[in-house]
Amino acid sequence: MAFKKVVIVGGGSAGWITAAYMNAILNSREHQFVEFVVIESPTLPRISVGEATVPTINRLLQTLRINEKDFMKATDATFKQGIKFVNWFKENDHSYYHTFDRRESQASGHLASKNWLNSDRSIPFAETVSIQPQLCEMNYSPKLPTDGHYQSPLTYAYHMDAEKFANYLCTYSKSQGIKHIQDDVVDVMVTADQNISAIITKTGLKIESDLYIDCTGFSSLLIGKKLGVGFKDYSQWLICDRAVTMQIPYQYYYPQEIRPYTTSTALSSGWVWDIGLVNRRGIGYVYSSEFISDADAEKELRQYEGEHSSGIACRTVKFSVGRRESFWKSNCVAIGLSAAFVEPLESTGLNMIEFAATTLAEHFPMGDEMKPLADRYNKIMSNRFDDALDFINLHYCLSRRTDSAFWREVQKPKRILSSVQQQLDLWKLKSPSEADFDNHFILFNHTNYEYILYGMSFMETDAIDNGYSSKDNIKDKARNKSKVPQMIVDNIQAAKNNLVPHERWLQEEIGMKKYTNKK
Repeated sequence: MAFKKVVIVGGGSAGWITAAYMNAILNSREHQFVEFVVIESPTLPRISVGEATVPTINRLLQTLRINEKDFMKATDATFKQGIKFVNWFKENDHSYYHTFDRRESQASGHLASKNWLNSDRSIPFAETVSIQPQLCEMNYSPKLPTDGHYQSPLTYAYHMDAEKFANYLCTYSKSQGIKHIQDDVVDVMVTADQNISAIITKTGLKIESDLYIDCTGFSSLLIGKKLGVGFKDYSQWLICDRAVTMQIPYQYYYPQEIRPYTTSTALSSGWVWDIGLVNRRGIGYVYSSEFISDADAEKELRQYEGEHSSGIACRTVKFSVGRRESFWKSNCVAIGLSAAFVEPLESTGLNMIEFAATTLAEHFPMGDEMKPLADRYNKIMSNRFDDALDFINLHYCLSRRTDSAFWREVQKPKRILSSVQQQLDLWKLKSPSEADFDNHFILFNHTNYEYILYGMSFMETDAIDNGYSSKDNIKDKARNKSKVPQMIVDNIQAAKNNLVPHERWLQEEIGMKKYTNKK
């Protein structure tokens, strides 16, 4: 392999994940085949709002040989076992879980959804296939005190400070030989055949490279502005376009618990994420500016949080949902917000970056020819994004809220992706299975879809002649009563006997402070 140089423009989570991972995969300790350079602006602020992850983050950290507890201490991290959705189906008093862990036996796993559909559904679906909903309600840690790094009887991810995570990976990357240039980009030189030839910085540096990676965020400085790759707008199917965010330090207000899950609560014109770290909570109202003003959105967020939020500043972020028509053009690849954005309802932001870095490392150009690699990369990344788009669109179109114009709008047929509608039509006739998906690179499989479908009462209100019983036409409810499998019952009891409260684990294992005040 000829020696190569890669210049990554932009730091943040996208730039530093990409640099750290690709360096770990493409370079060995003995031989460096690729030089990595990260150019990061010292004047432009990072977006830094994505604080929730999915379990693939563990694989990334293990690949980098990062000590789990060191990482958690540096990023104020806590555990995440899933998402609790509140008031998405109905306006009040409704919630369900989408957790990471499934506890079905191999013999009965494929029958779990069918058994639940043919029951009276008096027990939430998630509680019949996973122990995590109950563990989340009890605020238990997913890890035993004796578990090693990245070891646990349960599948888990993290909540973390995105800014501190980027800083942590920056320090780590520099220790691995990655060059860090803090400078502003003032020009991008492009050849007649649309290849980038050099980056010009404010201090007068001319930086040449074989491959350029655009991690410049929403500005998309290289692939969008300079190479002119268009943006495919998907706001027809996901209409939220802004988020107002707030951070609540525990010394100001401590809610007496740190939830080992993300809470997503539906409000009048969107939804609020609620995430607890070891030193603060982060909340953010994702909303549609067509249905609520910025001022009213902030007011509603403060109402959600309570009177103690009056002295805390908010920040508003504007965004467009969609993706670049191509993720890789000529010798430039876009990763992160410069490539695509979908609202953080299912914590896909960092996963998209991880997946892009993984896929690019696998398709890294060994020679000068790039087009076949770029074509394949573009197909894989487009499918991955469209998979996330489908899954998030599903959450909205299954809602039955009619209390605001926003919720009535998202349920209209024109707001439902045709691919989602086709799946819904199919799943009225059969429960979801692996056979229902054509894309090999999906993040969300049939088990993920089941959590959302049955958490939001899909097939519950309409009697369909498909071999299942609707809730209204079950003749013998006693015979069809929902029950929790004995394996789940036994696992919950074992967890109670061995696991410790989330807050206690954080205090004892990574030194979280003890907070007792409640304003």
